[in-house]
Order: sequence, then C-alpha cells, then structure tokens
Amino acid sequence: MVVRIVQGGSRRARHLAVRTIYLGAMITLVVLGLLTGGGMQPSATLTDLAKSGTIIFERVAYGQVILICLLSPIFMAGAIAAERSGKTYEILLVTPMSNIQIVLGTLFGRLFFVLALLASGIPLFAVLLIFGGVPVSAVFISFATAGLTALSVGAAAVTLSTMRTGGRKAIFVFVIAVAGYLAFSYALDVMVLRRLAGGTTWLTPLHPLLVLEASLNSANYRPPDLDAVAGYPRFIAFYLTRPFATFSILSLLVSGLQVSWCAIWLRSVGQGEGRWRTVARRLMRLPQIGQERRRPPRDVWHNPVAWREASTRGRMAAGIMARWGFAILALLAGGVILGLYHFNNLPKLTDAAGAALLPHVVFRNAMLTLMLLEVAVIVMVAIYMSAGCISREREDGTLDLMLTTPITPKAYIWGKLRGLVSFLTLLLAVPVLTLTMVSLYTVVGGFLHWPNATVSYGSGGVTHSTSLLLPEAPLLLGLMIVPFVAVCAMTGMSWSIKSKGVMGAVVPAIGIIGVGSFVLGLCGWSAAANVPVIGPMINAFSPATNLVMILDPWQHVGDFTNNPVAGRIILVMAAAVAAGGYSLVVYSLLLSIVKNFDHTVRRLSGTG
Repeated sequence: MVVRIVQGGSRRARHLAVRTIYLGAMITLVVLGLLTGGGMQPSATLTDLAKSGTIIFERVAYGQVILICLLSPIFMAGAIAAERSGKTYEILLVTPMSNIQIVLGTLFGRLFFVLALLASGIPLFAVLLIFGGVPVSAVFISFATAGLTALSVGAAAVTLSTMRTGGRKAIFVFVIAVAGYLAFSYALDVMVLRRLAGGTTWLTPLHPLLVLEASLNSANYRPPDLDAVAGYPRFIAFYLTRPFATFSILSLLVSGLQVSWCAIWLRSVGQGEGRWRTVARRLMRLPQIGQERRRPPRDVWHNPVAWREASTRGRMAAGIMARWGFAILALLAGGVILGLYHFNNLPKLTDAAGAALLPHVVFRNAMLTLMLLEVAVIVMVAIYMSAGCISREREDGTLDLMLTTPITPKAYIWGKLRGLVSFLTLLLAVPVLTLTMVSLYTVVGGFLHWPNATVSYGSGGVTHSTSLLLPEAPLLLGLMIVPFVAVCAMTGMSWSIKSKGVMGAVVPAIGIIGVGSFVLGLCGWSAAANVPVIGPMINAFSPATNLVMILDPWQHVGDFTNNPVAGRIILVMAAAVAAGGYSLVVYSLLLSIVKNFDHTVRRLSGTG
C-alpha cells in the first residue's frame, strides 16, 4: 500500500505544485530574513552573522511547522475515503491484509510526502548553520517538532476518513480548525497565560509553536525550575518542566490511539448505522435510513436557485452548530475583551522599543486580531462554498438536469450568488455586531462619563481627546464586507465552472483573493496616511488595512486628528467607493461567466 500510494501520488501535478510552493515559501523566508536581519551587509561581522542566523533560523522553523500543519491535510485528503470513491475499498477488505496494515499503509504512504517536504528543507537549515549561532540540537528539535505535528495531523485525517467523514468538506473544515487552534491558542498564551505564569504554561506542550519557542528562546520563555514544581505530582512536574518531551509523548500516544481506533472501526464501516444511532434518531424524531421522509410544502423565492442555495445548505446539525457556535464564540470573545478593557484588566504589553503600550492601544490590537480572524473565516467559507457549488452539481449530475429547465445562465449564476450571500448573513453579521458592541460602549460611556470611553492623543504639545471608536464604524465595515464577500464568492464560482473538482477551484481562488488584498493593502497602507482623500479610498479595498483604519483613524488617516469632521466624511466616501468598486467587479465577473457558460460546461462534459 505504501509503494502504491507513493508511486501514484508522485505523478500528480497537484502534489508537485504543493512541494514547489512549500520550497518557494521556505526560500522566501530565508531571503527576507537575510535582507532584513543585516546578514548581507558589506560591513557585517561574524557576530552580526551569528545573530542574523539565529533570527532567520527561528523564523524558518516557525514557518516550517505552520506550513506542515496547513499542507498535511492536503496530502492526507481523502485517505481511506479515496479508496472508497475509487472502488478499491471493497477490494482491500477481501485481501489477506489486516485492518492495522490497511490503516498504517494509508497513513505512512501519505505521510511520506510530508516527510519528503521536511527533508527538502535540510539544505536551507544547513546554510543557516554556516552563519553560526544555531546549535545542531536546535535543528533536530525543529525537525522533530514538525515531524510529530505531521504525524498527529495525519492520524487525525485518517481517523476522519475511516469514520466516513473524511470528504472534501471535512478536510477543508479540518484545515480551518487547525489554523484557528494555532492562532487562538498562541494569542491566548501570549496575551494572558504567560504573563500570569512568567514563563511556559500548561498550554505550551499542547502547541507546536510554543514548544519551539520554549526550546529555541529559553532565555525569555523558560520552563519552571524543578524547585518551583517540587510539590506537584511527578507526571505534572514532568509536563510543566519538559515541554518538548511531553509534546513528543502526547503526539505519539494520541496518534497511536487514533490508529488503533481506526483499525477496530475499519471493517465496521458500511455495515449500517448501528443500534445506538437508530435509538438516537428515534429520540430526535428523525427518519430512519430507508424510511420515507415527509415535510410540509415551502414557499420558494422567485429565483429557485437562490432559494435552494440559501435554504438547503447547512441544515444538518453539524452545520447549524458550526455557524451558531462561531457567532456565539466570536461575540463572546469580543465582549470579554471589552469587559477586560473597561475594568482595566487587559495584559500589559510593550512595543518593540520596550515602552509600555497604553490600554486603548492594547484593546484595539486585541479587537483587530479578533476581527481579522472572523473575516478570514468568513472569506474561507465563502470561497469554499462557491468553489464547490457548481463543480459538485456537475459531479452528481444535477447540472445536466438544471440545463434542461427554462432557467437562463444569468439567472442561474445570479441565483447562486444571491443564495450564498444570504446563507452567509449570520457570519457576515458577526464582525459588524462586534464593532456595534464597542460603538454602543463608546456612545453610552460618553453620556455616563466612563473614563475608558474616551482616549487622548498628543501631537505637537497639543492633546486631543477623542472617542474610543467612531459611532459609524459598524456601518463603514458593513459597506465593505458584504460586497467583498460577494467578490470572493464570484471568484470561487468562476473557477468552479472551469474546474472538475473542488480543490482545483479553491486553491486558485484563495490565491487571487489573497494576492489582490495584499497588493491593495500594501499600496493603501501608506497612502491612507500620506495621500489626502484618495489614500483612504485605496486603503478601503483591503479588508485587513481597512479594519485598521476603521478602528483607529486618528493614527492611520492623514490629518484626521486636526480635522475629524472632514476625516469622517472621507471614511464614509471611502467605504462607498469600495462598495461600488467591488459591486462593479461582481457584475463584470457575472457577465464574463454568463458569456462563456455554455462553452465551458460543454467542454468539461465532453460534448463540446
């Protein structure tokens, strides 16, 4: 099985592209580190080279672990589910191979590609060793952490596949969950836990990036001494004082348990629901498998495609829980940050020069991080859903039936877009409501004279007292985010028509949206502060930099402090221009898709 998977995967263009992107990203990290770290200056000394090598090594090590976490599910995608879709799953079950052989063969065969990625980065680390300042043991720890992370992620992906939940949607959600865990837990440790503990925390052995930081930056992020944990039980003391060893043991143990569970469950898949699922369906009054399902008639919109996209998606319990869970947790996190700020309990942070940051600066940074995560999740969901809305119907034959109806290509594509945006209404409301909480706090605090509802800025010996947030900030965000998500959906649909699979549409769509937002943000970031009127309008087209401008226009919009009335008018104009520009892009993509719709569909179906 290992030989078959490796030989088959080595011939796939997608795997070659992923390996190329990985190496390109690693080389880019090294080159940028050399350019910004002072290691390539003509006057650099051996000490400068050693310091530069240490900084670059840490960046590359962190980047390696992050890329492995995000790329491992791509190589693991499908796993046993791919055998089932290829009609080879039943053949495997009738061979003399045991369950454990099938599971381990699937895991190690796909894990080979991830380990090959790690091996391809060895020359880069060898180059960094020439600079000095990097011990050889740190290289081994870095590769071991990345390899154990890949093993844990791979075992989880194989488990999802064995449980018949390892399809494309599950893999995509799995990638989002891994990225969310890395970002949220790292931010929690940096902002709260380590400031209470003074070093490593109970979260450190559970997070690969924190394990790396504890191993590579032990001077600033140090495990507690043995004397500090002398009163704890032995296993707890080991857990707190040996983060890398604990991470290794937990990774191997959890992976082994998952593989064992897969081996037990493997041949039970497909043998029916089981008694406990039948009882659960009866308790929830759900129809049993094979039982006729009845429901009352429902009113359909004027465009049935739009109604279908908006009303039939996410009706399963998992989809409903995911959407409402995201909304509740995000709003709860925003409320907690606001409450900590009101009672002056936010962590004390410092800038690059070591100066303490003011409480309102810490609050805005925390809100910016939270809202960037919210917008990123919404964009990823919009791209994935739009990338699969047409290719999925092509695969199951629904598109052929749709083309026999009187519905036109324009009504079909417009219905898809309208239905997707309507379905995402709950998610789109989350960042707007988050800003609304802060805006209401500012307005109410102004009437009640809360000290934290207003902040002071000083420039040229003159101090200006301003509100914590502009009252119209939620409106400014709403004007931008809805058409931007519509652009993301149209981009995904344009690639969904051209691609036969979902992943073939998701990757280029994410690349286009990511590169476009990065370029616009790079241009608008400096223009907003230096170019009157036009600068904020350019900056409003990038969600990330636009959020910074909305949260703190006093610092990031030119002359806003001295002339706030004109500045607020400019912000409204910028939001309106961004909304109009994105709407124009949506309309242009709609016309382009409709124009080539028949030709593209026939070409992919083999009839053109």
